[in-house]
Amino acid sequence: MANVLDFIKDSYHEMTQKVSWPTWSELQNSAVVVLIASIIIALLVLAMDQSSSAVLNLLYGTTT
Repeated sequence: MANVLDFIKDSYHEMTQKVSWPTWSELQNSAVVVLIASIIIALLVLAMDQSSSAVLNLLYGTTT
């Protein structure tokens, strides 16, 4: 049980003293980058889905 308490104390000390947390503006900038990257990836997946759907419709001659 003492090992668990030491682990918790060490973890708390590391999180409060040794970790460098990002500033609010850095966090916002990172969030914007993630949002833009997510939108780009979603558009690429949409384009691949639409193109594969079009190719399959040409091969099978079906329309939906």
